Amino acid sequence: MMKSSAMGSGLLLLAAIVVAGFHAAAAARHWDTNTNTVRVHSGGGDGGLPWECCDFVIRDPDFRPGLWQCQDVVDKCSPNCRECAASPAGNGYVCLDWIVSLLEPPVCTPRPWDCCDLAVCTRAYIPICHCADMFASCPTNCKQCELVQADPPRYRCLDSFFGYPGPKCTAPWISVSSN
Repeated sequence: MMKSSAMGSGLLLLAAIVVAGFHAAAAARHWDTNTNTVRVHSGGGDGGLPWECCDFVIRDPDFRPGLWQCQDVVDKCSPNCRECAASPAGNGYVCLDWIVSLLEPPVCTPRPWDCCDLAVCTRAYIPICHCADMFASCPTNCKQCELVQADPPRYRCLDSFFGYPGPKCTAPWISVSSN
């Protein structure tokens, strides 16, 4: 009986340390933990995202589920942006707000593909990606399409995209084996 009580106290202490670490990490990122910790897109006005879309988004690798910040330079920050700063280049403004989301925020410039299972990307801070998937026909937003297999005809989009490759075409829990 004594051992289970000590183990329960140990687990409770561990949980308290994890929660305290989470709050300290959030505060270090200038995150307002009192209001709107998780912003929900409401179509504008108070409580909406600090940006509608973002081409140069960064993700904090240490935060789960996902902590995102937009590095796009704009003429004027959105009214939903809480921390707007002059761009280091001096030609506009950057919103320094972070948002929590399971998914990457939407991009402003459309990707050359709608989805991609086999993305090939550089390891740069903001990667340059190519999609090596073969399709029955190229996506409508692809500018450079190549026939890679004649029977049955399969095509590959040769366009590159400056940013993350986007969603996968096949859900990760669905097997694509031919068994």
